[in-house]
Amino acid sequence: MKMPLERTDQTIVACQNYWSFLPLSTELEKYGPRFGMVRDDCAGVYRRLDQGEVHFAFCSTISLARNADFEMALPVGVVHESSNGLAYWGLIHSLPGFKDYVGERIQALRDIFRWAQLSRTDNLKQALQAAIDEVQNLPRPRLESVPLIRFNNGYTSWSVLSRLMYKLLFGSEAFETMLRLGSSNVPGEGQEFQMELKVENEALQRRCSYRSVIDLADLWRSMTGMPFVSSILQKTRRCQAQNCRSSLAGITELAEMRMQVEPCNYLPDMLPCNTQQQTIDLCGVWRSLSYRLTAEDLRSLLVFLYLAKPLEKKGLEDEAFTLKMLRWQQREAGLPSLMA
Repeated sequence: MKMPLERTDQTIVACQNYWSFLPLSTELEKYGPRFGMVRDDCAGVYRRLDQGEVHFAFCSTISLARNADFEMALPVGVVHESSNGLAYWGLIHSLPGFKDYVGERIQALRDIFRWAQLSRTDNLKQALQAAIDEVQNLPRPRLESVPLIRFNNGYTSWSVLSRLMYKLLFGSEAFETMLRLGSSNVPGEGQEFQMELKVENEALQRRCSYRSVIDLADLWRSMTGMPFVSSILQKTRRCQAQNCRSSLAGITELAEMRMQVEPCNYLPDMLPCNTQQQTIDLCGVWRSLSYRLTAEDLRSLLVFLYLAKPLEKKGLEDEAFTLKMLRWQQREAGLPSLMA
């Protein structure tokens, strides 16, 4: 049963226990007792917000398509400006011609999305539908066999982006074949996985285990020309949070500035290492991120949600989802005012 938060002067904020959130969570913790921090995994953060245990939560962006009660609290979250190793397909085996094919296909997809004028159109849904219709006309993959991938089931936006990119790159038929493998991700007799999805901390730790990787944030930017937004600060409609929007926006701005200029201040006492006991370059990761969403970031988020919606079996009803996204598109033009 969903329980309201007890009345208190403290604002409770939940975020995922990933290193990508460390600068932000560190700055928030400095403002106790006004702000209380809760760390959890992706599913736990979603549950805490849904059950009313926290006022705000940095939930995966896909939550906005899954839960009608979730709303953007502020245009702040985790934006991936460039490839950073936080989400990728790790290639387990050598795949001759695979990267060349992906590069060619991404170029074709980029041309289609540019043709649809995603960055300029006022009717984003119509533009995306035109783009998807055009994608159906692309030739089938010129590969001896479409590689099988071990997906991550879960609440992360990366999981959904991985499915979306797989479908766009290899076609609906290959995507349906992957779905038929079931949630257990067990290949059929005589088959084996050639790729697997790794995200966040595990991705940074396991990068050295693969022959090569394909970065998902890089794929998204190559296709759309925009950065990928993996998480965003969310609240529920019933939440009666204190008037702390300006404080949260200021803390976010400070964390972003410091992690870009002096990221070493956020390094933990014990530096994390990968599976080969090499120190992970967290400073390099943080320099590729931003926490404040620009108008371009918000447009990228809308594009992702529109494209990902058909992949969601238990998402919002089409009418409710469309109304929600139209409301966001209207907010896009007034983005700076949301920080007030």
